[in-house]
Amino acid sequence: MSAPTPAIPAHARPKISSRARLQSDKVTGKPVLLYPEGALMLNPTGHAIVLLCDGNAALSDIVATLSARYGIAAGQVSDQVSEFLIRLRARNLLDLTLEGKHP
Repeated sequence: MSAPTPAIPAHARPKISSRARLQSDKVTGKPVLLYPEGALMLNPTGHAIVLLCDGNAALSDIVATLSARYGIAAGQVSDQVSEFLIRLRARNLLDLTLEGKHP
């Protein structure tokens, strides 16, 4: 049994792994994250999160952006975003930069 994936710090800057790419499903037109082992169909919220994971924004910035966009308390957004990113990280689809923000 593998160890649980650790929480993602608020200052971490998540970026979708270079082994994955975002594109639209040819049949449905819905967003899909493709990777060597398969594909992950994204709902609108997952798509919004993935689009913000460019390696420039810290997790706290992503949460603030989504909180403002959807009019939901940052605490609720934070839990959901963190859970989603932890699942991506467990599949090796997410890279994290833990140094400070870009100038």
